Amino acid sequence: MGRNKQNKRRDNHAKKGPKSPDDERLWRRLLSHFGDERSLWQRDWSGTEVSDYLIQREPQLKQLTPNSREDRAFRSGIDETLAHARTKNEHFSHTSDRRVRLRTKDEIDAIHSAVLGWQAFSATYAQPSDTSLRGRPALIAANAEVYPSMDQEDIERYALLEEVWMAHLAAEDYPDRFSLLPNEVVHSWGKFDLKKEMRFIVKRRSGLRFREAEPGMALLLIQSGRLNARTVLDLRLKNKQHGGRNPFPRTYDEALVRDAERLDEVDGDGALESGRVDLRHLPFVTIDPHDAKDFDDAVCLVESDGRRTLWVAIADVAHYVEPDTRLDAAARARATSVYLPHTVLPMLPPRLADDLCSLRADRDRLAMVVAMDIDHTNEIVDCKAYEALIRVAKNIAYEDALDNPEFKHMFELAHSWQAKEVRLNIQNPELRPRLHGDDGIRVEVKWPNAATRMIESFMVATNASVGHLLGKAGAPLPWRCHTPPDAIEVEELNAKLEALGVTIELPMPSTRKHGQSEESELTDLLAGWAGGAIDTSMLESANETSDDAPQYLSSVIDSDARQAMLNALDQAQQEASHLKGPVRRVVDQGLFHLMQRATYREENLGHFGLNLDAYTHFTSPIRRYPDLMTHRQLKSFIRGEPWVHSKDETEKIAVHCSEQGHTAKRLEWELVANAYHLHLLRGGAIGEQSGADNKPLEQTSWSARITGLRTPWIFLDLADDGAVHGRMHVAQLGGKTQMSIDEHGLSVIPAEPDARGEQNPVVLLGQVFPCKLRGLDVWAGSLDLAPMR
Repeated sequence: MGRNKQNKRRDNHAKKGPKSPDDERLWRRLLSHFGDERSLWQRDWSGTEVSDYLIQREPQLKQLTPNSREDRAFRSGIDETLAHARTKNEHFSHTSDRRVRLRTKDEIDAIHSAVLGWQAFSATYAQPSDTSLRGRPALIAANAEVYPSMDQEDIERYALLEEVWMAHLAAEDYPDRFSLLPNEVVHSWGKFDLKKEMRFIVKRRSGLRFREAEPGMALLLIQSGRLNARTVLDLRLKNKQHGGRNPFPRTYDEALVRDAERLDEVDGDGALESGRVDLRHLPFVTIDPHDAKDFDDAVCLVESDGRRTLWVAIADVAHYVEPDTRLDAAARARATSVYLPHTVLPMLPPRLADDLCSLRADRDRLAMVVAMDIDHTNEIVDCKAYEALIRVAKNIAYEDALDNPEFKHMFELAHSWQAKEVRLNIQNPELRPRLHGDDGIRVEVKWPNAATRMIESFMVATNASVGHLLGKAGAPLPWRCHTPPDAIEVEELNAKLEALGVTIELPMPSTRKHGQSEESELTDLLAGWAGGAIDTSMLESANETSDDAPQYLSSVIDSDARQAMLNALDQAQQEASHLKGPVRRVVDQGLFHLMQRATYREENLGHFGLNLDAYTHFTSPIRRYPDLMTHRQLKSFIRGEPWVHSKDETEKIAVHCSEQGHTAKRLEWELVANAYHLHLLRGGAIGEQSGADNKPLEQTSWSARITGLRTPWIFLDLADDGAVHGRMHVAQLGGKTQMSIDEHGLSVIPAEPDARGEQNPVVLLGQVFPCKLRGLDVWAGSLDLAPMR
């Protein structure tokens, strides 16, 4: 009998349908009492007041004894319902101090009507785009033929959506009109969320398959003419700044700009009277990109009395940016200049970066000059530094220096140094999009040439010479450190090469320091491996390190050990040159990815990639704060004064500058991709300029090279030259067959063995793979690729 009652109760509940939410039932309960009494609808209610009101109006509640268990339970239930209602902001709107106002029936009817309006709009206009390269045309009067059923309300609703997308990309508040109520911001009602609906519309109309909605917003706004190339990039900067991923202000502090503008032109006579060395007779030239605005280094090679001297002059930024000033604080906070396709976010105000600290031809300029004496074997045998006054003879471009007999001996010197270097010969081209006006984009691919390599060699030699000069003197410096490959990554690469059938095997990196014997290195390894559990004191006493190594080199990997590792890498690359194309690319990429990221450290760890014991940044103080610090320490050395920057201060600033440098590099990479994808969207080619009036891009195919396999992505080099990259999901290769990547990242294979128990590779790392462009992310810089079918 009891079971029948339960079944009957269950059947009755099923007939009634799902239970309404508690806040809606409370609202209807109050509605039955309020009627048309306006004062009750306009009043703000607390939980206690709602409970008191219901007790007064409902006979069954009047019987509750004040403060009884039943009374407390009833009041607690009302409080709990209203607390939940405040978060939902539906039938009750939250006012203040835990009080609510009941929405009127007219308001709720208006909300329901707005929800139905948005749902109808989505059903009509949120159809999938026929092309993800351009997205669906905007709802404007000019596109009436595309949307025959479009009316003025649809046009206005779409215009509102575009305002919302603009605000979203700019990290600003949405317009108040973007609401389900005209006089109050309401974005959700029940299961309907207006913000989610907006994203749904974006994704469907753009046709893009990216997880985020922002790429679709940017694409549709570009196609409707609301955004041009410059505003897209500026919005990207603003959005990243709001998200804490862009610490570089778009504009410079106006007060500091005005202060810099008041600085006088260089007074040559006054500079000499203050003790500067007059080097205006030296034939300095600057050699830079043809579009360079700041010239911070000048060079000349002079032979006198049988002695050759390479002179390198660097703008004396430290003369103008004094420690502990507001200008110094601003420069330190930025730590670096950021070079973007449409602008430069400078470390210093324009008056300094583009004028007083720019070594323009035929003008007296203050400079820190390093003189490196060169012997007959082209080795640097001596180094001196000067606070000087110089006058550059010429500002020329890299292209103008090539094959110029005036620089014959400089090229020969640089070539001799480069011939002795043991570095990985993996040079990727630089993709360089540049904006012209607000919408014109020109894209070039820049490869290193003899002139760029010459200047690079001279700057590296200068940085190393200054490092040794100040290191011997005990100056605290922000050393530019680059550590050897990680042992685990070497083991992984060796395993990958073995799986490929390549006989190359790289040795494990050495940790032996300058002046340390191999036995002492083994002692350190044992102690580290054992975590201090093994007593190595006897080994240590038998194998003490040499005192020959200067203090500033005590933490640097022994030069012979470093050379052995570099020789092994060089030998691996030479052996790879005899391999077939795809396998060679695997080896080259593997060697490239072994390289660690360079950082600034107060402790000198040496520079593995450049094969140098001591390396500090000195040659670009206009755009890097560590270089400015090195200039200050060099001035202290020359003058015999205390160091400007202490060890503790240098350690803190080095960490900050490393972080800022990495952030700046990521920002540059992302905006370069943004600009290039805008160019590509318009059908622009490398070496050509594109604009808004270009013919739109059609479906594009690439014979791409697979350069990486990391679950769940296939990474491709589209032009097989390292300039343009994209990615494709492994799921696109198998249709209904699930795919995975093997343990070494060498191939994509079926996730499950076939009937014969085999998992034959579908694609291999390093192979050329035909793919097509499926979608362009002009916001975050991704390319959505798909296989050619």
